Amino acid sequence: MKQACFGKKNLTGMIVIPVALICVLLMVLIYANPGLTRMAQSVDPLFILSPKEIREESIPDYTGRRYTFTFILPDLDRPGASDLRLTAFLRHTYAAFTVEGRGTQIVTAEAEAPHIGRTPGKYWLNIPMRPEFSGKTATLTLTPVFSNVNLDDLEFLLVSRDTLLTLILLPQDGLMLTLCVLSVVAGLILSVMILFIPAASREKQMVFYIGLVTVLAGLWKISGLPMVPLLLDYLGHQKQIWYGGTVCYLLMLVLSLRMLSLMGQEQSGKTGGVCVCVSAGTAIILLVLQIFGILELHHTVIWFGVGVAVMHLVILLKKKSGRSEWLWMLPFFLTMAADLLINLWTGSMRLAFVFMIWTILNLIVRGFGFIRQAVLREKMLRKKEEELRDARIQSLMNQIRPHFIYNTLASIYLLCREDPEQAAAVVSDFTEYLQGNFSAISATKLISFSEELRHTQAYLAVEKALYGDKLNVEFDTEYTSFRLPPLTLQSIAENAIKHCVNLSDGPLRVFIQTRRTDIGSVITVQDNGPGFNPSDESKPHTMLTNIQQRLEIMCGGNMTIASREGEGTVVTITIPPASPASD
Repeated sequence: MKQACFGKKNLTGMIVIPVALICVLLMVLIYANPGLTRMAQSVDPLFILSPKEIREESIPDYTGRRYTFTFILPDLDRPGASDLRLTAFLRHTYAAFTVEGRGTQIVTAEAEAPHIGRTPGKYWLNIPMRPEFSGKTATLTLTPVFSNVNLDDLEFLLVSRDTLLTLILLPQDGLMLTLCVLSVVAGLILSVMILFIPAASREKQMVFYIGLVTVLAGLWKISGLPMVPLLLDYLGHQKQIWYGGTVCYLLMLVLSLRMLSLMGQEQSGKTGGVCVCVSAGTAIILLVLQIFGILELHHTVIWFGVGVAVMHLVILLKKKSGRSEWLWMLPFFLTMAADLLINLWTGSMRLAFVFMIWTILNLIVRGFGFIRQAVLREKMLRKKEEELRDARIQSLMNQIRPHFIYNTLASIYLLCREDPEQAAAVVSDFTEYLQGNFSAISATKLISFSEELRHTQAYLAVEKALYGDKLNVEFDTEYTSFRLPPLTLQSIAENAIKHCVNLSDGPLRVFIQTRRTDIGSVITVQDNGPGFNPSDESKPHTMLTNIQQRLEIMCGGNMTIASREGEGTVVTITIPPASPASD
């Protein structure tokens, strides 16, 4: 039985390792983004840049509008102004910036970074200011990709990157960022921990998916925070984060379906499998269409979510789900809907943390709660199994112990009538054997082969005194550095003599050999008796069965019997490699 991997050291490692990884991640972010620790001072006169004029115009073959903002740039040739940038958080919008007298565009969103499909996603417009721009008229042209993109809450800031990151975005996004990081780290810990918990395969999969869904939920929410693209803009890939978040959203819904199909007492069968395959296939098709610019995920992600919600409902009704399954689906989509309403009401995802709070609570209550129950259940099962094993061993020993004693006393009884002097010698030998080896007879742990060999030789000496020339025993046992259950070799020898010694066609020859092989220690007991059919269930061989069971329980060994009627019997015992016995 495998031991549960949750001792104090293992649990400490599970906590220390993720914390260490988070610290390393923070150090990397601080190194790449000094503004995280350097609280730069804002430049008051140049902090907010208000447009002098805003013009709207229609675009041919497009239902939306193009917006042109005109600014009068302030004095940029002054101390502290060298790091200033014109910044604005844009959503699915192209931008072009020109300065009076330059005659050419300074920056365009289309050329600044590649993107997938027709939308650049969500990103920070980041235009460095130059001293020669002072007092000039600047024009910023914004072209939303989709007609429903709202620019009413757009704010233009003339600020350094460090100031924007630490004094503006970090306080605003801090709560949601903390929840997202907690969700990702806790989900990863749960997904790793469940791999080492002894549990049924279906239960392991369910908890593993809970962890993954929590990780993906955190990554999806992170992708919507304005702070994150600014942290990633030093890599030049801030515009791709929207696509990564959308992929996490699609995958999260697919895995949620898979998890729901595993919940409860019964699985959803073919219905759950079909729903998971359909949702996964649809997600892949949507991503491919986005890559080739045929269809935009901006228009389809909400409808995809609605479709997956319907599939959740189909699975619940099909499997006649209980409270556990309903308590997963209803909060999952209700909290997502609440976040959507908050986003529509406030125009930002910063305060839409209802879904994240529910996801983290579900992870703690359902995910880590399951692990706690699994660990306790494993301890109880292991304790019961140990008790059962001890009871079985004790029962087997009780069956074997009297047998040798009864046979020996019967032999002494016969010798008392035929040869009293020899009987006295046998009684003396038998008394010495009992005094020195009763502890081995009652032992439930492995003993050295040397000790077991002495037991066997003492028994065979008594039997030899009875049968004389009818019994011949040979030993080839130079290799003795291993351990085995007590009364193993002695019982096999006893069984051979019991069934084979009264041969009419000659004496019984018993050959006992030990050797060391690549698969472990091997004991061979061979006799020239009448043999038997090992597969004949009408003639039970209780002693041999007991020996086989004790070998399996106590040391993982096994026993094979090769026997044919009239050709003798060969019993082979294999003991797996272990630490050598101390003889």
